[in-house]
Amino acid sequence: MGPIQTLHELISWLTRRWQVIVAITALGAVVGLVMAMRTERVYSASAVIQVINPVVAVGEDGTGVTPPDVTRRVQIIEQRLMSREALLDLADRFDLFAGAAIRPAEQVAMMREAFSISAIAAAQQGFSRDGSLSALIVSASNGEPQLAAAIANDLADALVRESVSDRQSDARQALEFFSAEEARLEVGIADLETRIATYRSENEAFLPAAVAIQRAERGRLADDLLQIQQEISARRNELAGQDSSSQRVVMRRRATQLTDEIEQLTQQAGVINTRIGEIQAALQAAPAIEQQLIALNRRMEQLQTQLTTAADRRREAELSSRIEVDQQSERFELLERALVPEYPISTSRKKVALIGLIAGIGLGLFVAYAMEWLKPVMRSAQRVERDLQLRPVISIPYTMPVQERRRRRMIWGAGLAILIAGVAVAGVAMGLF
Repeated sequence: MGPIQTLHELISWLTRRWQVIVAITALGAVVGLVMAMRTERVYSASAVIQVINPVVAVGEDGTGVTPPDVTRRVQIIEQRLMSREALLDLADRFDLFAGAAIRPAEQVAMMREAFSISAIAAAQQGFSRDGSLSALIVSASNGEPQLAAAIANDLADALVRESVSDRQSDARQALEFFSAEEARLEVGIADLETRIATYRSENEAFLPAAVAIQRAERGRLADDLLQIQQEISARRNELAGQDSSSQRVVMRRRATQLTDEIEQLTQQAGVINTRIGEIQAALQAAPAIEQQLIALNRRMEQLQTQLTTAADRRREAELSSRIEVDQQSERFELLERALVPEYPISTSRKKVALIGLIAGIGLGLFVAYAMEWLKPVMRSAQRVERDLQLRPVISIPYTMPVQERRRRRMIWGAGLAILIAGVAVAGVAMGLF
């Protein structure tokens, strides 16, 4: 049932154990006070950056609409601002870790936890999301409110500055690239034109127009050769019909004439055959020359197509560059600068001290009750009658001797002095006093 069941027993218990309860309560209060003094106050300041939609946008397809890439740009800028070198430079400028024995890696980790950039998605119709943002919140936490606001504003200014610089740099690099690409293609086309002209000049006899003329010439030469061969055959037949044994002058003269004509016609036929062979060789080589010329012309068409595309992209890049210079594209604008916070976001010191006091009271009551359990003494007639079912005839109250009372007071005084001395030493060691 427990040693305390009635109000009289409760009052008696508190009267006997109040020193223990008070001592432990005081210890809990002191511990809570020490913890409250050691609790660092952390202040948080936030700056708001508004994402303004572009007035004019130029897309890759030339339609004037570009998909939003603000989320990716914000991530790139955030990675740049939260890089090791940038954070260490920020720590040096604001003297965040002056005199603290903290390694650079630990400094970077602490600053990455204290600084943050969060995005607010833009409201859109339906359930689809295109990644567009409406605002950015730059937050910084520090033990000093003025320093927290200064760091938040510095990061917000850097984010806006980096955004403008990145977009202008991208537009400028795109313009330089497509301008250089257009110039390169123009030089390539000029060189290829020269090469084609030289090739056509060196192989003029193998071009399609010359091939058509040569084919017509070959046809005429074939007809002439056929006619000559017929004449040769006729004269040979006539020569074969002559009487070679005849002594007539007319007959011998005719035979000599036929022989001379046959020889002349044979020579003409040889010349024609040679020319036909030359034409045939040229006609056989013409397809390879034509294929090479077709390949050169095809390459020329490809270069011209690439030049047209590069010129279009270069004009788009020029327009994008002018838009960025005039600040008509999507941009960041510092809507609200971070103000010096008035209240810390960390746990209140008063709350920590109150928790220590309440914990001390609870622990004191628990220890006092545990002492009653460990020493179950029947201190009243009601307790004896309740536990033993026997009514005592007489009960004599206990009276503590004067020497025992003084001894206990000395013990409690010494314990209290030791407690105060221990708290003082701990406070000095922790730099609280």
